[in-house]
Formats: sequence, C-alpha cells, structure tokens
Amino acid sequence: MAEDKKIDKKDISFIIGGAILGAIAGYIVKRVGIKNIMNMLKQKEIIPPSISNLINEFTSRRKSEE
Repeated sequence: MAEDKKIDKKDISFIIGGAILGAIAGYIVKRVGIKNIMNMLKQKEIIPPSISNLINEFTSRRKSEE
C-alpha cells in the first residue's frame, strides 16, 4: 500500500530557512573573503594546523612542477 506523503508547513519552513541561512552565509563570505575567514580560524585555533595545511594545499593556485 502506497502512502501519500504531503508537504507540511514545517517542511516548507525548513527549506526556506535553510535557503535564507545559505544566502546570509554566502553574502558574508563574499564580503569578508575566504582567506580572511581561514586566517581567523587558524589564529583562534578552531581548526587544527594539519587540516588548515591540507586546505591550503588544495586551495593554492600554484601548480607543482614535476
């Protein structure tokens, strides 16, 4: 037997709330800059140094010459 699933107001509010939070986060990252955010996270030691080094390795635009 197939159950008909209806969309409740709660589901819609979660979707709209997530979209609003995503838009705000995107705006802040655009205004502040990802490099400034990463530097702040490193200085406050929110992320471990090993992870920050890994992120820097992936985000560096230098191409290794091998």
